[in-house]
Amino acid sequence: MRFHALARGAALAAVAAAGALVLSACGSNHDAGMMSPSSTTGASAADAMFAQMMIPHHEQAVVMSELAETRASNPEILALAAEIKAAQQPEIEQMKGWLAEWGVPVMSGMDAMGEHGGHGMSGMLTEEQLDDLAAASGAEFDILFAEGMIEHHEGAIDMAEDVVDSKDPRVAALAEAIIRTQQAEIAQMKAILETLKAMPAPSQSATGQEGGAAAPPSAVDLAQPLDHVHAVVLAGGDLLVGTHTGVVEIDPATGTTSLRGTSRDDFMGLAVSGTTLVASGHPGQGSSLPDPVGLLSSTDGGATWETVSLTGQIDFHSLAIDGPEVAGQSTTEELMYSEDGGSTWQVVGTSNATSLAWFADRLWIANGQGLVSWSASGETEQSDVGPAVFLAAADDGSALWAVLIDGTVHRSTDGTTWALVGSVPEATFVAATADTAFLVSPSQVHTLRVS
Repeated sequence: MRFHALARGAALAAVAAAGALVLSACGSNHDAGMMSPSSTTGASAADAMFAQMMIPHHEQAVVMSELAETRASNPEILALAAEIKAAQQPEIEQMKGWLAEWGVPVMSGMDAMGEHGGHGMSGMLTEEQLDDLAAASGAEFDILFAEGMIEHHEGAIDMAEDVVDSKDPRVAALAEAIIRTQQAEIAQMKAILETLKAMPAPSQSATGQEGGAAAPPSAVDLAQPLDHVHAVVLAGGDLLVGTHTGVVEIDPATGTTSLRGTSRDDFMGLAVSGTTLVASGHPGQGSSLPDPVGLLSSTDGGATWETVSLTGQIDFHSLAIDGPEVAGQSTTEELMYSEDGGSTWQVVGTSNATSLAWFADRLWIANGQGLVSWSASGETEQSDVGPAVFLAAADDGSALWAVLIDGTVHRSTDGTTWALVGSVPEATFVAATADTAFLVSPSQVHTLRVS
């Protein structure tokens, strides 16, 4: 995928700056006194060396965690990578502050290892290992990440143990925190690895579901490229797209496009149930609606629209409807729910959902990092399909389709087991029947059929 290649290049450039070499802890005759810090806190040359070497060590862990954002599929790996990045980036800045205070220079990984003879800087991944990590995705990435980060953490613990008794209380506290936190994360990753390695290798199914084989998706260029794609639905068999300038109908066989109705409003959210369409967004050219438009509805396939509620108050960027039940993701990160067709609403949580869908009497919520389902009773469940970005329930309610961040397309008939049924060049909005998914980008429509 295009953004994978860009991310890989940026990641490897950052790693090169950090000095990606595997070195074992060893003794050194180097005179560390030349870097003795000027400090009244009790900091020593050993503390300065710790900070100089832990900074690039942490920087590599941040790079690895950023790779996970677009490559990992295991929810625990995704969550752990986010925690590592959130913890270690501030620690990098903290140690840089100490070095500035002590009058000691910040060094790249290569410079630090050269200055200190490689003392204590263990656990760093090689460039080859990082190449392999950047090129992997899904379960393969999850395993490589866990294995590499365990080794990385073990090296950091070795380094921290050298200064855990520092006379500078700040250094001692950070060293103790690194040891405690990373030991717990090592145990967590070892447990994840056991689970991952015990799973059968995927063939037709991503998580063991049988069947679901699919031919490669066909791609048709749109006769008139769209200004943007906000949402895609199947309404009465018609493929409709919410865009900046109204609702557009697409013929997936020919790529022909045509505007539906007279509204040129900016349809940010669009969803369908039976003969009822709901939408939200901003007023467009010639519109008399306030900004934002709140919730709109149409019972004639999007030819005309009526206001329902929240006019001038809410812009839903994602919507889902199932009979009288409506859910919406607001731009203020509120997940809102209505059980009377959108007339009245309640806030049921906070979310940054990229896509919503009703399936099997539950609301499914994708956010690019995972997939969670919610019931009106307030119960939530985590799915193991991976970092889902876009969702679609089949128009007859028999299946749920998910497009992951890497463009792979997955399908489930029960919300528990998922079949990997195909892939597209990049993650796109999707609408679906029981056995066919239509994936729409601004310039193409891909049709994926499952046998």
